[in-house]
Formats: sequence, C-alpha cells, structure tokens
Amino acid sequence: MYKKSFLTLFLILVFASSLVNAAIVEIWQASSNEQIAIMNSFIEEKFTPQTGIKINISAMPGGSDQWNKVLLAMASNDTPDLAVIGSEWPLEFGIRGGLVDMREMFQEEYDKIFNTAFPGLNESLDYYGTGFGLNASFGQTLTFYRTDIFAENGWEVPATWDEVRTLLPKMQANGMNVGSSSWYLTPDWFGAYIFMWQHGIREVNADRTKTTWDSPEAINAFTEFTELFTKHGIPTESVPFIEAMSRGDYPFLVGISWGYSDITLGAPNLKGKWDLCLIPGTKREDGTINHAAYVGGNPYVMFKNSQNKEEAFEFLKWWLSAGIQREFADMMWNQLHIIRQPANMEAYNTLSFLPESHRQILNTQAEASRAPLFALGLIISQRNIMNAARAVVITGADPAEEMRKAANISNDEMARKQREYARFINTLTSK
Repeated sequence: MYKKSFLTLFLILVFASSLVNAAIVEIWQASSNEQIAIMNSFIEEKFTPQTGIKINISAMPGGSDQWNKVLLAMASNDTPDLAVIGSEWPLEFGIRGGLVDMREMFQEEYDKIFNTAFPGLNESLDYYGTGFGLNASFGQTLTFYRTDIFAENGWEVPATWDEVRTLLPKMQANGMNVGSSSWYLTPDWFGAYIFMWQHGIREVNADRTKTTWDSPEAINAFTEFTELFTKHGIPTESVPFIEAMSRGDYPFLVGISWGYSDITLGAPNLKGKWDLCLIPGTKREDGTINHAAYVGGNPYVMFKNSQNKEEAFEFLKWWLSAGIQREFADMMWNQLHIIRQPANMEAYNTLSFLPESHRQILNTQAEASRAPLFALGLIISQRNIMNAARAVVITGADPAEEMRKAANISNDEMARKQREYARFINTLTSK
C-alpha cells in the first residue's frame, strides 16, 4: 500500500514538474473576456494534460486598432507566438517578413489542416503557394425572411435577383422592402464583389497584377448591383435588424452571421415566423444558380519571432480538428449564446445546436461563398470601388465610367506595390 502511494505521489510530482517547465504559447485574439476565459479553461482541461504545452490567450482590440497593434509588435520584435487576425491580413503581414510560412515549415501537415476549411474561405490565404494563415472560424452572409408575411401575401422566396426585382413592386406597394442589416448589400465593395462573383468574374486578373473592374463583365455586374438602389429603390443604408424584422417592413433581409444569435435568442416574438434562405443568385448558362456571397475568415498566423513554433503548430493541429471545433462551437452557443462558425467543414456540418434545415442552408451558402483574392495593393484599393458605387447611387454618375475610373486608380496603386515588393514576388516565383 505504501509503495503504491509513493509511486502515485512520484508520478504527480513528475507531471507537475513537467508543466512548470512546459513551453507557454502566447496567443492574441480579438474576443470578449468571457470567450477567452472559456477557451483558456477548455484548452487547460483537454490539451495541456495531453501535451504538456501551456496556452495563454490574451484579448486584443479589433479593427484598425488590431492592425496597428500587430504591425507595431512586429516592428518592435515583441510579438506573441500566434494571433487571430483579419481575413485578408496574413499576406499583408507575411510579405513584410513578420510571419512564418507554415506551408514551407510544416509542409503536408499544414496542407492537411488547410484543406479542412471551406475552399472559398481559403481564397484570401492563397498566394503563390505560401501558407501564412490557417482559418479557425468565419463570418458569412446570411439571408433572413419572414415566413408569415410571405405566406400571407402568397409570395415565393426569391432564388435569383430577377425574382427579387419582380417581387419588389409588390412589396413596396404594401409599404415593405428588401434591405440589408449589414454592409453586404449597401453601396460598398462587398456588394459589387458579390455581383461580380455571381457573374463568374473575379476581382483581379489571373496573375494578380490588375483589377478586372473595367472589363465588360464586371461593368455589367456593377451596373446590375447599383440599379438595385437607383432603379428599384432598396435602401442605401443598413437597417436595424431585429427592429426591421419585428415590424415586418423589411421581411427579406441580407444580413450577417451574428444576426442568427440575435434573432434566435433576442426576438422571442418572432419564433416560428422567420427562416433562412440562400442569398439571391444569378443564373448560369446551364440553368444552375450561382449563390456566391462574401465570407470572411478569422485566421491564425504564426510570428517569425516565436520561440515556440513547433509547440504552437502542435496546438493548431489539435485546436483546428473537427471534433474540438465542433465541441467548442457547441459550448459557445450553450454558455454564451454566440454562434461560432468553425472553418472546418466537418465541424460546421455537425453543430448540435442548429436545426437540420438551418444547417443545410448555412453549409450550402458557405460552400457557394467566396473570399476576396489577395493581390498587392488591392485591400487599400477596395475603397475606390466603394467610392464608385456611392457616386452612382448618390450623384447619378455613370456606372461604366465610375468603374473604369476606379480600375485606373487601383491599377496604379497595385503597380506601385508590385514594385515595392518585387524582391518578395521574385523569391516566390523562383521556387
């Protein structure tokens, strides 16, 4: 008996000693303190005992403050091991030399994780075979409608923009309209991109050196998009989601992921009166409908200054696996009533808190959706297409002229960035 007790005590001391000397992987991410506390506890319970690797997650600001914090940290060589950043930022920071190319360092292991995420979501991370990020979760375009109002009026849920344009006069005659609770369907670059994607054209050319905005296809798509405001009278500003849905004057709304939590838990008066559908699409020549919409990831990046690269990647392998992502997403919903959408396709397709009909819509929309392609200078140039849309909608400018103007300004900016980072591009293309 004494020997068994001594052995047990010895093993406990050995394990405790190993944790004291364990690597501590520091992670920054823009989440609430409640989410981070649950995540730290979850990892401490499930990951650290298996590996001896400690994980410490700290909150960081979002938006432009997040960009500035990461850029300053890289400049001062004071980075964490990992961070979760904006969907189109990994390559911006990677070309500045601050990130680890995880595809180059970890090879097949990186590709195995990368390929578990939705293909469209990964498009913002794809550039000359580099691997500067791995998507953990994402936000997507969601479309909500009032089932009771549609049933009362005998309206069919529109599957295409042609059907939206047919439905709008009937809605507007009843004091209703189609709207957007986000910036995805307002005069901004998001909506312009959505219409371009649905018409089968990407925002940049194949070698990522110029925009395609001055092409006939892009101009036609942009014109169709802006005519929703100029000819068909949908609002140019986003509308308050729950208020608009509750009143019923916007019974068809293009929204965003967190709206699902808002309407499910924050609008009990609407229970049984709403549903999800795919964003209206554009018919292809073969008769199928392209429902492409915007999707934006939350990718992990690894900093070059990290002293724990192997341990950090070991964590990513575990954390981004289907079972762990599904379990954590369910936990976020059950404890905080937050919808977390795992980038891992298997995890997303098996979330327990989603009704089956909603899970099918969400997955179908995620599979159809796109993320902007990366090109040097393109992120900052997106403001030009936003300015073009607003010029058309607000001042009545010509869509074709504004798109050509936006393309010229943006192409000049992209050319300057290509010259600035020519050495980096040459290194990539020579591999």
